[in-house]
Amino acid sequence: MQLSKLEDFAYEELKKNGLFLFRIRDIALRLEVNKEKAYNLVKALKKKNAIEKIGKGFFAFKDVDEMAIATGIHYPSYVSFWSALSYYGLSDQMPKKIFLVTTKYTKEVNNFRYVTLSKKRFFGYTAVGKITIAEKEKAIIDSLLFPKYAGGIKEIIKCIETALKSGTIDIKKLIGYALKVESKAVLRRLGYIIVPFDSKIKAIENMRKYIGKGYELFDPNLKRKNKFNKKWLLDVNI
Repeated sequence: MQLSKLEDFAYEELKKNGLFLFRIRDIALRLEVNKEKAYNLVKALKKKNAIEKIGKGFFAFKDVDEMAIATGIHYPSYVSFWSALSYYGLSDQMPKKIFLVTTKYTKEVNNFRYVTLSKKRFFGYTAVGKITIAEKEKAIIDSLLFPKYAGGIKEIIKCIETALKSGTIDIKKLIGYALKVESKAVLRRLGYIIVPFDSKIKAIENMRKYIGKGYELFDPNLKRKNKFNKKWLLDVNI
């Protein structure tokens, strides 16, 4: 990659200032050049494979983590579901798409899939370097809310079992987050999964006060089996 003096300066200036994700106007402001010159610089850097276009007018360096890009091009958002479970080593599979939570609807960009949640459910995330990602406990709760974005209930069960056996999650925080999202389905699914591990924790029994009435599908993406669990009001259809 042979860059001109100006291209090299622009490239290094962006790197130096941590602008791993940027738009043409960012270059114009940073280098104090007009938009036409900034456009030509971006065009040249892209042609020489120094940067790539990411959609919505964004560009990024080739070596930047896709998860960082995914959260950077749409605000607010954080990596969650199967992508976060895989990132933390709770799942041994890496989905092709990067799944994220957002409060503002947006179409899929590249391989970034944004799932819209209400503002009251947008919590439990942290920064890891340039990546904004769900905490382990919240990644599990988000996945129980929408199992299809985490490989289905069977995959989520494996992830929870891995986390509980290794002691890498805070079970009380996990239950607290389940209560905070105010979803009867999440409480039922979580309760059914974790009871075999520690049925003596009072917080687990406390969840049953909020599960409501009627039955819910354990995996909402599979057909009914009429295999009912009366304690957690689930049709265990896996």
